[in-house]
Amino acid sequence: MRLIAPADGSLVRGRHLAVIKAAPGTGKTAILVQIALDKLLAGKRLVHVGIDEHLPHIRLWYSQVLNGLAHRLGILAPEQLETDIMGHRLLMTFMSENFTPQRLAERLDGLARHQIAMPDCVIIDGRTAAITADEKMLSWLRNYAEQQEMTIWLACGEEGADMAERYADTLLELTTSAQGHTTLTVVKDATGYAEAGASLGLDSQTMTLCR
Repeated sequence: MRLIAPADGSLVRGRHLAVIKAAPGTGKTAILVQIALDKLLAGKRLVHVGIDEHLPHIRLWYSQVLNGLAHRLGILAPEQLETDIMGHRLLMTFMSENFTPQRLAERLDGLARHQIAMPDCVIIDGRTAAITADEKMLSWLRNYAEQQEMTIWLACGEEGADMAERYADTLLELTTSAQGHTTLTVVKDATGYAEAGASLGLDSQTMTLCR
């Protein structure tokens, strides 16, 4: 993942709204989970928000992607590794009709009352069309990320893509060719680390990024 991440393990530095644009079923959840794992392995605190998703389904994604990475990289005992890093991860779910950025902020701000530190990174996945098509929501999330010095990653389908692209500081696009090859391409990167057009492939067997 070093093509889109510096060696310190941080895919995107703080104070960013980052968007992954992809058609349904092309693997954007797998990419978001790998971004989350990159943060967790670097010792960062992370909140994964699932819109219209169930907690067991989210946990399964993490286990599957981590196992895929372990298989490809020859890592032994991925189960122990998962146990070690998941203490920095918190999962949240919202129904799409009840989600607003302000309600998410209330949940995050409430962590302090339970003596839990604010996250360095927030992943928002699931049914996000209502968010990515709403200019006010995107603007609010971007401002909140800057105020809290965190990165917010947001999945984006075709609906609302134009609006999301406008507000994204960092934009990655996941595409699949007629031959079935899936590629993750950097459209823009506000960190200055990756150049526009840089890309990685997605291994269809393990759903992990590779050159």
